[in-house]
Amino acid sequence: MDAALSVANPEAKIHIEAARAQLKAAKDACYANTEALEQAIKEKNEAVKDAVVWKEKQRKALKELWIYRGAIIALVLWTFRGFIFGGVMFVARKFVGVPW
Repeated sequence: MDAALSVANPEAKIHIEAARAQLKAAKDACYANTEALEQAIKEKNEAVKDAVVWKEKQRKALKELWIYRGAIIALVLWTFRGFIFGGVMFVARKFVGVPW
């Protein structure tokens, strides 16, 4: 390009300089966009990693919650076992036709 600039007429030199300036601006914009894209990809990957961590924490908390709920349900059934299996089940057995 320097060889073309040395042999070009003055009007062409103006156009060559303008083209160089546009090329430099385009190259700088390309670098800026590339850096912005890399930063966005890095932030997206971190967000995905955080989402996976929080999802695992939620699954663990839900599992513990159902364990405690199951224990409470079992405790209530155990506490009222005489009423449930003695009174209510007695009526249900008689309704179905079980003689005992």
